Amino acid sequence: MLERFKKIWTLLTIGENKGLYGLIVMIILMSLLDIVGIASIFPFLSVISNPEVIQTNSKLKWLYDNMGFTDDSHFFMALGMASFVILLASNSFRAMTMIALLRFTWLKHHIISTRLLSQYLYEPYVFFLNRNSSELTAYLISEVARVVSSTLIPFMQLMARVLLALLTLGLLMIVDPVVATMVLLLIGGGYAVIYMFCRKRLSRSGEELMEHSKKMYKSLNEAFGGIKDIKILGTEEKFIEGYSDPTKKIIRCYSSQFLISQFPRYAFEVLGFGGILLITICLIRVKNDYQQIIPLIGLYAFAAYRLLPALHQIFSDITSMRFGRATLDKIYHNYFNCSHGGEKKQLGPTQALPFLGKIEFQNVTFQYPKAQKSVLKNLSLIVKANTTVGFVGDTGAGKTTIIDVLLGLLRPQQGTITVDGTVLTTENLRGWQANIGYVPQNIYLCDDTITRNIAFGIRDDEIDHKAVERAARLANIHDFVTQELSHKYETEVGERGIRLSGGQKQRIGIARALYHDPLLLVFDEATSALDGITEDAILDSVHNLTHKKTIVFIAHRLSTVKECDVIYMLEQGKIFDQGTYEELLAGNQQFRKMAKA
Repeated sequence: MLERFKKIWTLLTIGENKGLYGLIVMIILMSLLDIVGIASIFPFLSVISNPEVIQTNSKLKWLYDNMGFTDDSHFFMALGMASFVILLASNSFRAMTMIALLRFTWLKHHIISTRLLSQYLYEPYVFFLNRNSSELTAYLISEVARVVSSTLIPFMQLMARVLLALLTLGLLMIVDPVVATMVLLLIGGGYAVIYMFCRKRLSRSGEELMEHSKKMYKSLNEAFGGIKDIKILGTEEKFIEGYSDPTKKIIRCYSSQFLISQFPRYAFEVLGFGGILLITICLIRVKNDYQQIIPLIGLYAFAAYRLLPALHQIFSDITSMRFGRATLDKIYHNYFNCSHGGEKKQLGPTQALPFLGKIEFQNVTFQYPKAQKSVLKNLSLIVKANTTVGFVGDTGAGKTTIIDVLLGLLRPQQGTITVDGTVLTTENLRGWQANIGYVPQNIYLCDDTITRNIAFGIRDDEIDHKAVERAARLANIHDFVTQELSHKYETEVGERGIRLSGGQKQRIGIARALYHDPLLLVFDEATSALDGITEDAILDSVHNLTHKKTIVFIAHRLSTVKECDVIYMLEQGKIFDQGTYEELLAGNQQFRKMAKA
């Protein structure tokens, strides 16, 4: 329990803490005002039941004399109005405090989710190789919201309600210790017993909720991501079931938690007000003095009016926190166990690392996490500036891994990569990546304009429209944009570029890679999914840059690498031959087989 409170407090104190401390002061004042409001009813009822108490009670007599009253009825009215004003002030301040509490805790949703996204995005590329994007999305959207609604808000409300309950019980203790003790043991003990029986069920429901939420997000991502295949194969029902089953179980988890937290309320309200009736009967029999009984009964009734909901809400908050324990633990673990501890990771200078001579791999070895063997094994090679280099080989030979290492996305376990003699490190990695334009096989286009897809990730006020047009011309897409699209560069391409052909998407991808005028262009099987005519047209655009930039190709089709200055043949993470297209065709039997294929 203490460990859980520590986690909650840590999440609450992320960011600006002045608001939290101010909120705690408001909670204390709210509880004090509540108890003053409860206590204020006692003198009013005492005077109504026995007007003579004005003269026999020293405090009331002092008020009566010093406030200038000459008539008892006016004094009754003044006491009633004072009690009403105190109650009004108490409730108004309670409303203000609850609004401040909700604003503060939901602001934490914004802070935690934004910083968690920042941590995810600044994680190394290898972090994402073993993560499902739907799981990360679930953490950012639903799980952080659940931590706020089921843990942070109940925790803050718990502080307020426990304080109010303690002060109310303290007031009853002053009036009648026996009755106060009975209330505490009967109602408080009853809630404690119910909680002890239900806590394991609450924890289990919270864990199940997390698992079903991940399945729900995964099902949605797969359904919308593969909509073309789903429509062709007619498998809509399978994906509907994949969404329906976890959502049905999510509802069961919420229903279970709601029933456990709300059901005891009805029994204990009956018990509480039944207790007041029992106290009334006992007081009548013992004291047989209505003038003394009425103020006490009024005080007990008003205290029950405040205390019973507070005790129930304490129980409800505790059950909610128990229900959200699994989510709290997961978010806390994700937040504080990323590789850079929550702060924005500085990857080095933004100015480009000088690249005029060569890139050199020296005995590079790389093995993926959880893999049984290395993908690259003591690999050594050189890529000279302003040359065109190709990598070919069977599937699994290590081509894509070489490119990911070259791009700085993967860090080798052994060996070094140098650029003009400078070893690539964490500190200068961003400077190296500033030189690179990357074109993958599957171009990701966001549901936005041509301009924003070429100037990808650039703020609107920082987009260089001349650079956008220059890149589009180099990628041979400018004429299509200006002559065939109704809104030219402001045309929306649709989600994942659904309104464009494969060739058009690839050209926009090339334009994106050229937007920053990089020194190194990397094509990762960028034309393998295109027909021969479209591939030739795109390669013509690329070859216009030959010897003006360093170009690296990964290719299955050898036609892509025909114009390369050097081609590296890979097998099981090693280079077993290299040369020009003609040299390999003449001297390597396997290369000839690949060329014929």
